Amino acid sequence: MTRSRSQTIGPLGRTPARSSRQIPVVAPPPGGSPPPERGLVRRWLHGAFFENVGLKFLSIVLAVTVFLLVNTDKEREITVRVGVKYEYPADKVLVSEQLDEVRVTIKGEWRRLRAFDERELGRIRLDLTNAPTGEVEIRSGMIANLPPGLTVTSVSPRSVRVAFDKVAEKSVDVVAVTSGRPQHGYVVAEIKAVPATVKARGGERLLGALSSIRTSEVSLEGRTESFEALTELQSPAGVTVDPTLRVAVHVRIDEELVTRKTPDLAVSVRGDGIDPARWKITPGQVDVTLTGALLAVEKARTTITPIVKVTNVDKGTREATVLLEGLPPGVGVRISPERVQVVPVR
Repeated sequence: MTRSRSQTIGPLGRTPARSSRQIPVVAPPPGGSPPPERGLVRRWLHGAFFENVGLKFLSIVLAVTVFLLVNTDKEREITVRVGVKYEYPADKVLVSEQLDEVRVTIKGEWRRLRAFDERELGRIRLDLTNAPTGEVEIRSGMIANLPPGLTVTSVSPRSVRVAFDKVAEKSVDVVAVTSGRPQHGYVVAEIKAVPATVKARGGERLLGALSSIRTSEVSLEGRTESFEALTELQSPAGVTVDPTLRVAVHVRIDEELVTRKTPDLAVSVRGDGIDPARWKITPGQVDVTLTGALLAVEKARTTITPIVKVTNVDKGTREATVLLEGLPPGVGVRISPERVQVVPVR
């Protein structure tokens, strides 16, 4: 039986009428779908990106706006640091560790938290004028200048321990502190602080164990001359002094004095028209001890030569005093032995 053209059914539906041009049919992969019509994906992408551009842009703007409004209205928490200010009686001093700041957790809408600056908050005021020794509570109500719409959910730590002592005053010595060393050949002869004592104020028990207060470090590195330096006092914790006070540290630097022994120096013969080879010296070596400034002594040890003087009239054996040639001024000397025998060689 012959079927009409209109009744022929293909895999994609009713087949079109035959034409003179043959279109190749690509068989679908086994178990898969038939391939899309050529150019269909390209047309779909073009329509998705370039048709109704204005409407699509407006949709994106509305979506972002809704997202921002929803998220900025959500409540969130942040943690900030708030300073602490102590107030206590004038006749007492705080001897316990002082708390400088606390961590405060604040809750509110995100748009309010973003505009919040923690510097707007006032310092927590701890009024200890009538507080006994022990724990003092830090409450959220102590947080001042909190913007509307924000609340404090927690404070850490929630309390601070306080302990007092009776205020006392005492005169203590000033100890000048130095660092480094003078240049080679120089030494520190004296260090003096002016004033030598200061009045310190603090807890009665703490001052009872305090005998001196140190200054900031004064450098001596490479110094060759005496000098004066103004510096500050480094008071221990819990002790106060006059904050305007400056201490003058006087440092006296002198040349370093030393004594150096140079043993077994050979004695030489000196004299006009004298042949040193024709004279024998007994003993032929002496020990030389130098005393004076370090730099001068070090220089002298490289320049001195022990000698005895001989003249043409000296014919026989005799004793001669040992002298030092090349000795710089200001250096003391001791020679051992001081006299030697000078013997002519035939």
